Formats: sequence, C-alpha cells, structure tokens
Amino acid sequence: MANLVEIAIPVPVDRTFTYAVPAGREAMAQVGRRVTVPFGKKQVRGFVVGKPETTAVEKVKNVTEFLDDGPVLGPDVLDLGRFVSSWYGCSIGEALDAMLPSGVKHGRAGRTVPHAALAISVEQARAAAAELPDSRVKQARILEILADAGEPVPVADLRRAAHASRSPVTTLAKAGLVTVRRRPLPDDPFTGLPAERKEPPVLTAQQESVLAKIRDAVTSARYETFLLFGITASGKTEIYLRAIEECRARGRQAIVLVPEISLTPQTVRRFRARFDRVAVLHSAQSEAERRRSWKTAQAGEADVVIGPRSAVFAPVPSLGLVVVDEEHDGSFKQGRSPRYHARDVAIVRAKAVGAAVVLGSATPALESFRNARTGKFTMLTLTERVGGGELPPVEVVDMSREMSEQKRFTWLSRHLRRAVTESLSRGEQAMLFLNRRGFTPVLSCRRCGEPLSCERCSVPMVYHQRRGRAACHQCGAERRVPEVCPLCAQPGLLHQGYGTERIEDEIEEHFPGAAVARMDSDTMTRRGAHEAVLERLSRREIDILVGTQMIAKGLHFPRVTTVGVIDADTSLRVPDFRASERTFQLIAQVAGRTGRSDMGGRVVVQTYRKGQPAIEAAARHDYLAFAEDELRARERLGYPPSGRVLLAVVQGKHAGRVAERAAEVARDLRQAIPREAARILGPAVPPLERIKDRFRRHVMVVAKEAAGLRAAVRLLRGQRARKRGVDVVLDVDPVSMM
Repeated sequence: MANLVEIAIPVPVDRTFTYAVPAGREAMAQVGRRVTVPFGKKQVRGFVVGKPETTAVEKVKNVTEFLDDGPVLGPDVLDLGRFVSSWYGCSIGEALDAMLPSGVKHGRAGRTVPHAALAISVEQARAAAAELPDSRVKQARILEILADAGEPVPVADLRRAAHASRSPVTTLAKAGLVTVRRRPLPDDPFTGLPAERKEPPVLTAQQESVLAKIRDAVTSARYETFLLFGITASGKTEIYLRAIEECRARGRQAIVLVPEISLTPQTVRRFRARFDRVAVLHSAQSEAERRRSWKTAQAGEADVVIGPRSAVFAPVPSLGLVVVDEEHDGSFKQGRSPRYHARDVAIVRAKAVGAAVVLGSATPALESFRNARTGKFTMLTLTERVGGGELPPVEVVDMSREMSEQKRFTWLSRHLRRAVTESLSRGEQAMLFLNRRGFTPVLSCRRCGEPLSCERCSVPMVYHQRRGRAACHQCGAERRVPEVCPLCAQPGLLHQGYGTERIEDEIEEHFPGAAVARMDSDTMTRRGAHEAVLERLSRREIDILVGTQMIAKGLHFPRVTTVGVIDADTSLRVPDFRASERTFQLIAQVAGRTGRSDMGGRVVVQTYRKGQPAIEAAARHDYLAFAEDELRARERLGYPPSGRVLLAVVQGKHAGRVAERAAEVARDLRQAIPREAARILGPAVPPLERIKDRFRRHVMVVAKEAAGLRAAVRLLRGQRARKRGVDVVLDVDPVSMM
C-alpha cells in the first residue's frame, strides 16, 4: 500500500479524505502541513491530519502539491481544531481553515494592493453621486467614500465600507470617474509604535494579592482559569503585564485577546512599553502584515501576541498564559462557521498545555461569574480604583416625565444638558453614548404607518442624512427616500427616532462653540480613523464625542468628566434572553469612561423605563445584585448559564421549503433526544425573518447538561449540507437570538 495521508478539506462535510503520497515525497507528508489535492473537478487546499496505514478506498488519488516549508499547525492547535469541530458542529477542515490568517493561506507577501482614487474633483464626485439612480446606489456610495477620504483607499476597504462587490468599482473605472492602481499599503498603525519605557507603578495591596495567585499558576505551569472581576480603572491591565513578565521569565509565551474595538495604539503601546517582542494580529492588517506577525509568533520570536478573537489560534510554541480582556464582550463570538467563542476556546487550549487563563472584566458574563461561584474558575476581585478615585455618581432620568414637563419631544434632558455645559465651562470633555447609528432608525408612512423596509431583509431601513439615503444595516442595500409611501402613495414619510448622526447634528446646535466628533461604523470607514479620533480626543481637540459601543470600552481619558447614555433602553428592546445582561454591561462600561482622575465625573442615564432592574443596578454600580436576580430568572427558564443552548438556523430562498426543512429538523431532534435531556423549541419565525433574500426559521435546543447539547450537535452535523436550496446553520452557545 502506498504512503497514505488523511486530509481535512474546508467544506461542510463531516469526514476527512484519504490520498496517496507520490513516490519520493514521503518526507514532505508531515501532519499539520497544507496540501493541494484533487477534489471533484477542482484542485483544493487541505490539511494533513493523519497517516493511515490502510484504506477501504479502491482508487486513491495522489496529493498534487505540498505547500509551505513545513507544518503550519502544531499538534496542540490540531487538537484544538478537533475540539472546535466537535463542539461547534463544523467539519475539521472548516475549523483548521479558520485558524489560519488569509495572508498565510494565500501566501501573499507583497505590500502593494489595489487602491481606488477619484479621477475627478471632490465636488464633481459628490454631484455625480447625487445624480446616479437607485439602481447604481453602490457606485454612488463608493464615490461618496472616496470624496470623504480625500486620498486613495484600498479597494478591499472600500468594498467593505460600501457593502459592495468589485463590480461597481470596475464600472466607475471604465466610466473614467475613478482610477485603480496598485500602491503600497500604509503602515499598520501598530507597527513602530514608540516604546515609552516607564517605571512600573507600585501595586496596591489588592493587586499584589491577586497577582500572587496568578503568578503561582504561571510559575508552576499549572492550568487554572481565573476570573479577574475588577471595577473600571482598578488596574487589571497592570496585573496582565506583571503576569506576562512572569510567563516570559519562564521561557513561555502569552496571548492577549481584546475586543476588536479595544485594539488601539493606546492599548498596544502599554504592552510595548514593557516588552520588546510583541506581535499584533488583527483584521485591518494587510495579508503581508498578518503573515509576518503570524510567522514571528510561530518562530517563538514574540513573547506576547495581541489581537481579537482569532488570535486565540496564534501558533506560539510554548503557551504559558492567555488573557481575555473584557471577557464578556460579544465580539469574542465568531459570526460565521465555525461559530466558536474565543473565551471558551482559550480555556480548552490552555488546559491542554498547562497554561493559566485570566478572564478580566468589570461586568463578567454570567457564565463566567457562575463558573467562579461554583469553583470551576478561581474568583479574584479588585474593588478599588487605582489612585483612590471613586466610581462616578449615576443619575437616572425618566424621559417620559422629562417630556411631559417640557411639553415637547426631546432626546436631551435638562440634567444631561446642564452636566455637559458645566464640563465644557471648566475646559473638560464629554462623551454621549447611543448604540444606534444613522440619523433616524425608522421612516414610516403618516397614513398607513408602514415603515420603509428593505426589499431583501425584513427590517426597516435607517435614514442617513449625510448620504441622503435609507440603508439596510443587515445587507447594506441603499435607496433614495421616496417622495410618497410605496404602499399607499401618501406624500412624505415621517422620521421616527434618532441615531448618532442626528445626535451629532443637534449637539452642534445646542453647544455651538464646542468641537464635536462622532465615532461609529459610518465614520470609521478608513484605515486609522479610529486611532485618529482618539488622538484628537487626547489632545483636547474634541470637546464632545458622540458614539456607539465603540466608545464604551477600553478608553482612558482623564478629562472626560461627563458621560451621557442617551437611550438606555435600546438593548432592552431586543427579543433576546441576554437583553438585560447586555443593558447592564453597556451602561456600566460607558459609566466607567469617567471619574478616572481627581477631576471626578458624573454619568446621566436617560430611560423610558425607570425602575427597570438592569438599569437601576447599573446606576448603583451593583453587579452582584444584578447577577443574583438575573441568574434566578435564567434558572427558572433553563437558559445559560443554568443550561446550554444550540440554535439551529434553517435558511433558504424559498419560504415553503425552509418551513418544511425546519419542521424536519425539529422532528428529528424530538425523536432522538429524551425530554429529560433537552427541550426542543420551534420551529419559530425569528425576529429577523428574512436576511439577504433568505428566509429563516429557528429551532432551539435548551439542554440541562453539555451531554444533551452534544447529542443534538452530533445529529445535526450530518444535516448541515444544503438540500433543495435550504441549509442548516448551527450556533452553539449563541450570543444573539436574532
């Protein structure tokens, strides 16, 4: 029998495939190496995951090519891939493929990429965009983005910002409106950051006590997961830095996971001030930059690897510590297959190699909090702010009463206006938080009341005044606002509600002398835009910063003395069992942006639901009271952390077929899983019934134990493949029920 290799291919098929190694190339057939193999009528890339001695396949095809210089995945990462495949219900090939950055997979090492630039003046571009019909709205959006940028933009960034394919760019180029040329990418904003060496601060007694326990696990190479529950500004980052120093002294490496929006030069600079060998992995890097960082980590030339969720797979040769900062953040959950949670994957990886894990948060996920309460994790607490500062007082304003007293609609209470005015008068700064972008979230008919909805998704379109268009925040579709209702032809649509764009405009009117800036995904479309705004804020060139959750985490600006939460109810309106938890976390995190210096601070929280437990607990900075109440409510329903949840999303372009397939999935689950092991809910119509022209149904498995969930995953893994245009998406431990 010829030399055989077992190959994992990144397709949604729950098996591996056997191929033969051509004579003379046996030494190249290393486990963990990538290969090219014939698969059907195509040549595809896969991973060597084993070397079987025999096979039942009669005619075994040869491996076409061995890629790279050797294995790209070590034994520990391969084992991690097997866990991801088993627990999250994807194929081993899909799991391994998700672990490699695109620059490594594609082998691209060049630093030039296509850039688009205007071939006409900015004024001409804006005029051309305004004249384009709705059928060419993507072209109009691209012209607007280039006009705003004022410089060439990488085509990949342009497409992402415009939710567009390459086609609109090509069409504009053929029309002579834009040019496309290969140019060098601007440097990664984290490359070459000055290492501002400073003497480490003296630790508080609480920090010393916490660090001693983490240090003990690191020095003894013992797996242990710590939940570092510390209020904002309590010095959690300094604990991370000291623990990493201990890890480095033992010749091992550390991985630090942060939410994508928290990965700023300010964050990276703190680590480079302590460590010379820091690698950064993040989505805004070019393929060449990410490949370079990945290779640096693989060679053991980085003591610390910092990045968002995918950095959990960084190929460090001797892992000694994993830090997950803001561990409660939903961005640690992957939104496409494999739908892994980086926090949980980090724990599995660390346990396998005898590394310590530190989960840090001022508002821990209830799953983590319960694990610490039951002894699965070790609870460590920091209850004091470094330097002796106090958590800021929080004032909750009843907006229903406010509007009754003012006898008009208003989104800005007198309390918040007064607080901002007082801060500005002292030369200080303010932040206003609203987790809803755009100008108005709903445009509805004055007569029939129907909202202007996306033709591809079952959601209202959001009006963006700067662009003069309504946009769908699910699929990115845009259109001009019609002069009459599309259903009943009533002239004029009513603007309902407000988003960050409208807040920015009205703040400029209320405070005409103030410098106002906005930070949301509409304004942060260019490379480095996020960092540029934060730099302006630190230089006091911005008096009032308006933003979405981008401003809620990880920012430390001592002169921000007023924080306003415009509408604390936004996340409560979402039909999701985690809605209260998210509301508490957002308010608490936003409130933590102030009161970080001897200037003090204050927080004003505006709500139409005064007395709601999550809001009231956040106003008291009382996580424990909130957690106790919420845990009891979850336990009654069997929802996490008292149970485990699997969400099966059945989707396709034909509503009838989707409904039939969802009924089959629910029936199969009920027949295979005993009632005492799990409840099967659905099929049900989800809040978002249609996205991108695909109808959807939800089937939910609520299991008492992990075993019940595993049984459901095993059953449904084989049903993921598309049948009659309908497929089944598995989401284990979902963070969103939409």
